[in-house]
Amino acid sequence: MTRPALLPAAPLLAALLLSGGTALAATPQQTYATQCGACHMAYPPTLLPARSWKAIVAGLRHHFGEDASLGRRDTAAILTYLADNAADGPLGNSRFLMGVSPGMTPMRITDMPFWRVIHARLLRPGIGTGPGIRKAAACNLCHNVNGGGEGSGESGG
Repeated sequence: MTRPALLPAAPLLAALLLSGGTALAATPQQTYATQCGACHMAYPPTLLPARSWKAIVAGLRHHFGEDASLGRRDTAAILTYLADNAADGPLGNSRFLMGVSPGMTPMRITDMPFWRVIHARLLRPGIGTGPGIRKAAACNLCHNVNGGGEGSGESGG
């Protein structure tokens, strides 16, 4: 007796049946982690104001020298997640905005005044260029950022 050809699709079929017949959609946070985290660390959204995230997402075609364009649905989900969790968003933390004027739209976390104060030693010549740390944006070398949450731990730096 031969097995039905649908057997490899059994887990997908079970998931669809258990979810009431609809496909399980990724949350905006999962979309951000998957899409953005595929190329670099998915930075915690609270590190920039919403206006910065909006400008970054609007410029995905020329994202720091790369074409990081996404489909309309993924782009909208990512923007929602980033704006809601931005430093000035409803779920964000305004302490990261110290020293940022309302007209300032930082395009890099390393341009934020709080970052420059906390990481001043990385900005001194000859420091922060040792084994492993080649650029300031290599946050994951010193910080354990699992899931992109603020304050998820440090291992130094």
